[in-house]
Amino acid sequence: MTTFPRNESDTVDESRDAFAQQLLNLARTLKIDPLVAENQVLDRVALSFRKLLNFLAQQAEATEMYLLAYPPDKVKAQLVATMQENFADAQLGEIFRKDIPIKLLAEFFIAMLLQLAQIPADPQGRHQQSLAATRLFCEGAWLGKE
Repeated sequence: MTTFPRNESDTVDESRDAFAQQLLNLARTLKIDPLVAENQVLDRVALSFRKLLNFLAQQAEATEMYLLAYPPDKVKAQLVATMQENFADAQLGEIFRKDIPIKLLAEFFIAMLLQLAQIPADPQGRHQQSLAATRLFCEGAWLGKE
C-alpha cells in the first residue's frame, strides 16, 4: 500500500481542530452555576478569564493563527458559542442581567479575552488582567451590585 504525503492543509486543519478541542473543553469547565453565591460571582468570572488567558499564552502560536487572525477562524465562533452556553444558565438564574442578549455578553467576554491575549504577560500579569477584565465585565453584566 502506498502512503501519500499529507498536504499542508491537512496538517493545519488537524492543528486547528486539536487547538479548538482543547480550548473548548477548557471553556466548558468554566460554566457558572446559576445557584452560585453572590459573593462568588466575581471569583468565577475571574477564574474563567485567568484559565483561558493562561491557555492562550501557552498556545501562543495557535492563538495567533486561529483566534487573532483576520478574518476570524471558526474557532472564535465556537468559543463564543461555548461561552454563550456557559452564561445562559447564569442569566436565567438572574446572575447576569436579562436586558443584554446572552450572545452579546459572550461576544463581549471573548473580545476582552482576545484583547488581553495580545498583551504579553507572565502568570501574575495574566492574573491581574483577569481581575481587571472581571471588574469591567461584571460591573455591566452582573445584577449583584445595582
